[in-house]
Amino acid sequence: MPIFVNKDLRNIVIFSLIAIVLALIIDYAFYAVDGLKDTTGALVWGLIRMYTPTAAALIVGGPSLLKKYLRINGRVAIVYLAAPFITFAALSIYLAILLGAGSFTTRQIMSLLSIPSIDFPAFIALTLFNGYTASLTLNAIFALGEEIGWRGYLLDKFQSIGMGLVKSSIFVGAIWGVWHASAIILLGHNYPDNRLAGAFLFVVFTISATLPHVFVRNVSSSVLPAASLHGSINAVWGLTILTTDLPREVAGLGPIAYASWTAISLAIYLMVIRGRVLGMRHRGPC
Repeated sequence: MPIFVNKDLRNIVIFSLIAIVLALIIDYAFYAVDGLKDTTGALVWGLIRMYTPTAAALIVGGPSLLKKYLRINGRVAIVYLAAPFITFAALSIYLAILLGAGSFTTRQIMSLLSIPSIDFPAFIALTLFNGYTASLTLNAIFALGEEIGWRGYLLDKFQSIGMGLVKSSIFVGAIWGVWHASAIILLGHNYPDNRLAGAFLFVVFTISATLPHVFVRNVSSSVLPAASLHGSINAVWGLTILTTDLPREVAGLGPIAYASWTAISLAIYLMVIRGRVLGMRHRGPC
């Protein structure tokens, strides 16, 4: 007897495989030629790689989907401008955890800047200002390549098979994390010292950070706010590694980061199910 597979589920598998394989090919090419040894090479690698989910979405879903995902109106603009503050809130929780645990330090920042002391409140204010600007501009352009795939095509497909906010966030986040595995293992991306462990740890990180991306996409009906949110993570989350002597596998890209993003996700979830944010209602089962 023939086995019938739901079309949307089949497309999820095909899309995911194409995105992951394209990323692997790019990672191996840059690994083979040592292409990340300078800033220009890293930027070229990042730009090409981050558009592999878009390429996969276009291959499977066709070019007409771009009009749907790149919708622009007043609500989109407001959410686009507001989305980076979700990352800033997660960063604030992260720093509060470090302070509470006695693990906060500015030694690495002072060493990096070659200065004997630092006014941390002024430093963080300047960092967030610059990060906010980057998240709305260059970083958003880079991140858009992923968001058309993750919070555009892939999210739609998971929701079309009946998944609600939480389940779709978990599955999208898991695939988003797995997509990074070849960059981590071959190139040491994010986890230069513990690559194999990092490939698993980063999946948990992306799962913990996905619900806010899904939220801003659903609330605006566009992937553009998800791009500015994603761009803000790329702009400022590296600060988490510089504010503690704990290894990144424990701190900024480990359990402390998970706790920070899970707290933000839980707050958003509670607001959504109570219908208190822009009239949005919880969609479907968890």
